[in-house]
Amino acid sequence: MNRLLPKYMKKVITLVLILTSIYSYAQQDPYYTHFKDVMQAFNPAAAGHNVGEICISGLTHHQWRDYTDDTKLRGTDGNPDGSIQDVAPVTYNMNINSIFNLGKSGEQFLGAGLSIVDDKIGYTKSTSFMANLNYRKQFQGGFNEISAGIGIGGTQWGWDKPDYKAKDALDPNVPISGANEMKMDMNLGLMYKQQQLGIGPIKNFYAGFSITNINQAKYAVLVNTADQQTKNLTRSYVPHYYTIVGSDIELGNITLEPAILAKYGLLAGAYKPQIDLNMTALFAETFRGGIAYRQWGNSDAISLLLGYQKDNIKIGYSYDITVSNIQKVSNGTHEIFVRYCIPIALVPPTKIIRESVRFL
Repeated sequence: MNRLLPKYMKKVITLVLILTSIYSYAQQDPYYTHFKDVMQAFNPAAAGHNVGEICISGLTHHQWRDYTDDTKLRGTDGNPDGSIQDVAPVTYNMNINSIFNLGKSGEQFLGAGLSIVDDKIGYTKSTSFMANLNYRKQFQGGFNEISAGIGIGGTQWGWDKPDYKAKDALDPNVPISGANEMKMDMNLGLMYKQQQLGIGPIKNFYAGFSITNINQAKYAVLVNTADQQTKNLTRSYVPHYYTIVGSDIELGNITLEPAILAKYGLLAGAYKPQIDLNMTALFAETFRGGIAYRQWGNSDAISLLLGYQKDNIKIGYSYDITVSNIQKVSNGTHEIFVRYCIPIALVPPTKIIRESVRFL
């Protein structure tokens, strides 16, 4: 079977690369500049870092800082009382995961993790909880690995801030009360890893494909409006498709870490791509620096990345320089990522030796 694997893997990799050419218009899932560090958030097959460790990561993403509902910037009069409210998107992500050995062969593993995502966009908010499980199979003594995973959880979505100040005091479209609703959510994912590609110094190659929002949950929350009526706020989630490819290129004391993420999904028959290109360099296995580029229809942002890692801790910071028209009302995007892995010692059960059946 091991002799047939490389030929089979070529077909898998080819399929993954073909899928990167398909895109969409929908942008309902949050995005991350440190996407290769939080793959578990959108691909359950990536849950689990190392055997013998429990890894906990946290990420905060503050998008388009100082973006407000000040409509004076958009050619109108602004809020009646002169107030300005921060409506910039904010995302928080936390992942907990580990890998467990299955059986005595040392070639089968179970990856398990929990992802929590809190995403605020304007006056709406969604909070997701996702339990991720994946089965991993290694070949050729661990040279190759395939994993398939499923994520099952729920997403709560609704109107979060009823204190919005409408320009027209009795605007029937503006809610004055908050409401939310919880729906089931499910993700699927595949990952392939290979220690070395055999192309120069390229090592630790990985490729993945995943689908989120498979069950396409539909929300309808009932809120009160300014004219003392009730109104249904609705939202329909659509599947999002992710393809990620990356590797390490070792150049002496420097390791280059290129990665590409393609994200797409169909919405109302329209397509609009989101592509993230990421190139970081790890110096002396400790300090990291790099640049990234995001395209969503048109150029969206250029990112600067800094990082540090030592032993069981990894820290990253990025600043997105907005290059779209939003730059007129935005001071860029900040993102901070931290991961800490806790070693766990699994002690095998003590074998009890009985010399005689008379002494039980």
